[in-house]
Amino acid sequence: MSKQAEPKKKLTRAIWENALPHPDGKSTRIIWDSRLTGFGLRIRPTGAKTFVYVYRSGGKPKWATIKATSADDAFDQATEMANQYYRGKDPVAEREDAQREADRKSQAFSTGDVLDSFITEHAKKKLKEKTWTEYERIVEKILKPEIGKIKIDALDTHDVATLYEKLKKRPRTRSISRKRKGGEQKPAPPALTQATGAIRVLSTALRWAIEDAKLRSGPNPAQIRLTTTRQRDRLLTDNEVARLLTATDDLLHEEKILSHVALAIKLLFSTGCRAGEICGLKWTDIDADWRFIRWPDTKTGYLRKAITSETRDLLESAPRIVGSPWVCPATDPELPLRVDVLRSGFRRVMKKAGVVAGENASLHLIRHWFSTQVYNDSSLTLAQQKRIAGHKSTSAAMRYAHLNDEDWASTAEDTAERRLAKIKAAASNGKVVPIRGGQQ
Repeated sequence: MSKQAEPKKKLTRAIWENALPHPDGKSTRIIWDSRLTGFGLRIRPTGAKTFVYVYRSGGKPKWATIKATSADDAFDQATEMANQYYRGKDPVAEREDAQREADRKSQAFSTGDVLDSFITEHAKKKLKEKTWTEYERIVEKILKPEIGKIKIDALDTHDVATLYEKLKKRPRTRSISRKRKGGEQKPAPPALTQATGAIRVLSTALRWAIEDAKLRSGPNPAQIRLTTTRQRDRLLTDNEVARLLTATDDLLHEEKILSHVALAIKLLFSTGCRAGEICGLKWTDIDADWRFIRWPDTKTGYLRKAITSETRDLLESAPRIVGSPWVCPATDPELPLRVDVLRSGFRRVMKKAGVVAGENASLHLIRHWFSTQVYNDSSLTLAQQKRIAGHKSTSAAMRYAHLNDEDWASTAEDTAERRLAKIKAAASNGKVVPIRGGQQ
């Protein structure tokens, strides 16, 4: 653990999300909260983050790890531990005693126990933080309240199907995030989308419980038929892309979006990267000869992409802030541009350009458009296409190998013409005798 002290701060969501490991790459970094002694955020050299509460017991420091879904939740738990400590109790011992008592009363794991183990022992260790955070939210807010008390071996397909139908009927007017500036609330996703997502998380957790953890015997009861209304084949047309890029320049000129938001949007179009990859891009990730961009860790691990002349022009003309490592920094240059800020800027661009995509209106539309262009280029081999698009598996590549509407219509017309030509050729080679009433 690093011995170098740093100023205490109020631990907020922004600090939790943007905190980086210790610069030396070996030490564990601790950011202490300025409100409560002993409460801090621990960042391992690997980048794993946990909230902790530290106190003294028997003359030695004792570390309590806090399981929380937000900085505010962690602060509340740490405050409760501090109250126990100042009343002469040992917070960790209290929690351990409570857990032992709960285990004694239960002869078998409940579904809630298994879901907790899945998050702690698998999701937080194997998945990206953005993914496991969403899994944890679904488990805590949806799955455990509904089916958490059912014994894991007693959970059956009927229970899961009943839960799915119940979730599909939930109202969709509830906000799932904090209010934006001006009092506007981010609308909740459709109930059907929430229901489908929850069952998929449950299915993944149960597969882990059956195959890896051996916490359940028998089949996976969450493998039920799911319905969805989302159209995943929505693609941007070349005309829409041209309008979006023009709208980006117009909004930048009108000072209605930040320069680094505009830069990030253009880089998405020129590279086909994921939004998080562009927001997390550092100047040190760019090859000294301007040939490649390297990402040490992305959703699929190490990634390297060639710098095209289009991308190079964008990077060379990008405003650089002295002391900031980020290509697209936030308003605080020490922090990277947040994906939700970029997403908000892209929504403004879409509105300005008059591009409507419904449920598919997301930054991923850009990556889908870019990849489709690559996979429809018949001059490239599949290996070259995958390398340019940044896909490692062929199955992932095939999910992006779509035709846009113009190519689709053109291909259908060409096929129809060839089909009719064959019929006419067959007719001209001999007399066609119709079959009547099954008789020849």
